[in-house]
Amino acid sequence: MKTMNSFKSAIATEIGMAIGSILLVNTLLSTNCFAEAPAHAGIITRGDSQQSETVPLEKFTGYYQLPDKASFIQFELKDNILLAQWDNKEYPLIQISETNFESKEEGYKVEFLKDSSGQFAYAKILGRITTVKVGFDPKTIQQLSLAQLKRLEGTYIFKDDNSFKINIQSSANGLTLKQLWDNKEITFTPRSETFFLNEDGTFPLTFLLSDGEAVQVTCFEDDVWLRAK
Repeated sequence: MKTMNSFKSAIATEIGMAIGSILLVNTLLSTNCFAEAPAHAGIITRGDSQQSETVPLEKFTGYYQLPDKASFIQFELKDNILLAQWDNKEYPLIQISETNFESKEEGYKVEFLKDSSGQFAYAKILGRITTVKVGFDPKTIQQLSLAQLKRLEGTYIFKDDNSFKINIQSSANGLTLKQLWDNKEITFTPRSETFFLNEDGTFPLTFLLSDGEAVQVTCFEDDVWLRAK
């Protein structure tokens, strides 16, 4: 939560900030960022026609979550070309080294990074925005069991001010969040066992589990709520 007053007055303020983040990155990754490339662009290196495939391109594919938690970029392979999928558009990428790619005309960069276990788990775009690879499709609603939803239920207290509380209950399609200071309710559907989005996809919930039970939920990027015992 950036400020408690903005969250208390209306959840729309936070949603507006999330939308702003989406629009900003959308602008950066527009056609000015990822220019069309020739059919062989996915496997060539700068100034060299030799193939560079020490790391299989499949290692980079998947969905990557941006810092606002509501936005995602997809990397996928088509005809051995790595494509960035953003806002229903495809942008072919040129490979300039094993883990570095960029747009052909503008030179905007994408770098894939490993985690501590040696797996490719991050993509840094434009040299400054680090995205995190996720194991789910954020566009697809998942079907969770009642038991999976029930373990997320409870009252959560805002970490930075325990006078603010929310209550989360399971519903037919996912979860319902109730703000206890104004009784406003917001519904969410699951994209994974621990990640949920509201109806328009601008309000993300990320649950942290311990021994199979929820211990906290993060709203948006860094608004942490601790589950009451």
